[in-house]
Amino acid sequence: MTRLLLLSALLFATLLLPAQDSLSFGGIDLPGAEVRASYRQVSPLAQAFTIEEVRRLPATFYDPARLIALLPGTVQTNDQANHLSVRGNSPNANLWRLNGLAIANPNHTSNAGTFYDYPTLGGGGVNALSAQVLDNSAFLTAGLPARYGYATGGTFDLRLRPGNTERRQHQVQAGFIGFDAATEGPLGSDGRTSYLVNGRYSFTGLLAKAGVDFGGEAIGFSDLNLHLHRELPDGEVSFFAILGTSTNTFTPDPEEPVTEQKDLFDIDYTNDIAIAGGTYRTRLSFGELSTGVAYSRTAAQRLQQFTRGGGWINYQRSELNRISAQLQVENPLTANLVARGGVEILADRYEQVLNFYDRDTLTNSRTLVPAVTSFAPYLSFSYLFGENDLDVSLRVARYDEPRLVQAWIAEPRLRFRRRWNGQRIVAVAERVSQTPYAGLLLSRTSVRDFIPVNHQLSLAYGRSIGPINALLSTYFQYTPEDYAASVQGFLLSANNFLEFDPSFAFTERTATRRYGLELEVGGGRRQEGWYYRGSTSVYRAETQQADDEWTKDRYSSDYAVKLVLGREWTGTDRRERERTYGMNLALIAYGGERTGIITNAYAGNVNAYFAAPDYRQGFVNSNGTYFRPDLRLYRTVRKDRTTATLALDLQNVAGISNTAAIYYDVELGRPNERAALGLIPVLSYRFAWL
Repeated sequence: MTRLLLLSALLFATLLLPAQDSLSFGGIDLPGAEVRASYRQVSPLAQAFTIEEVRRLPATFYDPARLIALLPGTVQTNDQANHLSVRGNSPNANLWRLNGLAIANPNHTSNAGTFYDYPTLGGGGVNALSAQVLDNSAFLTAGLPARYGYATGGTFDLRLRPGNTERRQHQVQAGFIGFDAATEGPLGSDGRTSYLVNGRYSFTGLLAKAGVDFGGEAIGFSDLNLHLHRELPDGEVSFFAILGTSTNTFTPDPEEPVTEQKDLFDIDYTNDIAIAGGTYRTRLSFGELSTGVAYSRTAAQRLQQFTRGGGWINYQRSELNRISAQLQVENPLTANLVARGGVEILADRYEQVLNFYDRDTLTNSRTLVPAVTSFAPYLSFSYLFGENDLDVSLRVARYDEPRLVQAWIAEPRLRFRRRWNGQRIVAVAERVSQTPYAGLLLSRTSVRDFIPVNHQLSLAYGRSIGPINALLSTYFQYTPEDYAASVQGFLLSANNFLEFDPSFAFTERTATRRYGLELEVGGGRRQEGWYYRGSTSVYRAETQQADDEWTKDRYSSDYAVKLVLGREWTGTDRRERERTYGMNLALIAYGGERTGIITNAYAGNVNAYFAAPDYRQGFVNSNGTYFRPDLRLYRTVRKDRTTATLALDLQNVAGISNTAAIYYDVELGRPNERAALGLIPVLSYRFAWL
């Protein structure tokens, strides 16, 4: 009852809180919204954000994905990681882009917060892209431009910022997440070339090396970010590189009693990341030419071994190598008509190995090595007439994997926007396919002659109501054929899975759909008093069964309610230095993740340690409502050449108890609850100087 009262109060505050004259963060295409520099808007439905907001809002831990979790329609599936379910889609339906180019998962410890502790394809404990090097960026859930594809959920459109071209600048940051050191400045004497370098090492990794014990678990990561940028007379060229590694080991104390299933194992997990690429843009006599290419790789290994009562071993290796390239020509045909044409190429090679050993004997093995190439030419036209603008485009994707799939997919897209009297409406109809490795890896079959295609309709209406900015959106996504596994007659679509699951053979096909309504309101400026942004989302994600009935999916949380409220107080200290105190509060509530029914059906089976729940009766919400308040307090002092910020983030500041998952614990002989994170304090200090 208490949690329902809190949720009701949060919903009431979200809808009725008095506002001022603009949204506090994000570049929603609304009248009065703050203008965001440095981000070239690729869609009127892109949710733009600044890196200052990543640093200012609570419990983001300088990770842009955790900031995105505050947007409507997005749910952080586990508070230990940044996996996001967007409008009821699996996190596997998301795609990361860097400077417009598709990249492999850029996150450390990609197994963090997952049900089976296996690596994933689109998230992890912390992003290897430091906020120190990122420029203003965006997140897209609908209205994809023709140049973008391969994502039926959300697209992270991250951008790297150029370094300072006038003088050298440095900054260090220390906190419970890690230690950052960045430097930037000009190269050469013409003021057109700059460098930007950032290195980071985790705080917990240093403590582990010093012998500090965290209950037998040690987590560490490090990364290096590099960006070289040059301004050209009619364009720009840049090169970037991201390197990262992370480890997660668990070694239970043999002297301590076993209190749960996990205490039976030694677990050793490593995760490596490598990204490199470049982009080029120039103006020609007939228009603008832009192109780029990137190579990215993420590789994870996990070794789990019995330490008590046997020699059973589980070994898993997961590796994705990706090459992506883009070329686009933009030509203004008339004052009101712009044509764009180009091609996107994506080449993925994924290796998935899963071996079970009983002592030295291999008892079960899975090996998948699909290599999928996609070639997607496109053509689009943007026409502006009066208060209206219309985008019409066609993207045609060719998918090729000789053993698995060969298919052409036509992706027509239509976007209409009208503005009048301080109001605007955006309507989108689009067809989007997703590169198939996520589905292929979930299957033990080698036959695939189709690609899941998402048909989406969305409608957004925005206006200012006095001092309030509001946005109302509705959407419907339909996938007529999706990968599915049959569990004694119940169909589980690929939309229900995050990590590789050896228990299922995805040999069936079925339809899936997602639909919902989102209301978002906001206002205020941090320089002028309170600022806020709140949203309420109601939605369903469903899979069609053999009897034509529709059943709820794993990520059908039904609702999500969020409120971000903040204020800054400015002034000067005794030394006449500019001083700012800030406070930001975020309230997050959603209906909880669903799973199959947990029973003792697998007791006594050695493979029970990895067996799936009983899905024959579908997905149930056994976790209940998730509710969490986050708080950030900070103090910034600025001088002529330095800036210093001391901040305290308190994730789940009230210490509210939430359930992350329920599983069958063989050691306990009963279903057991895996708790979500409680109060997590993170203190940080950032110092920048010229």
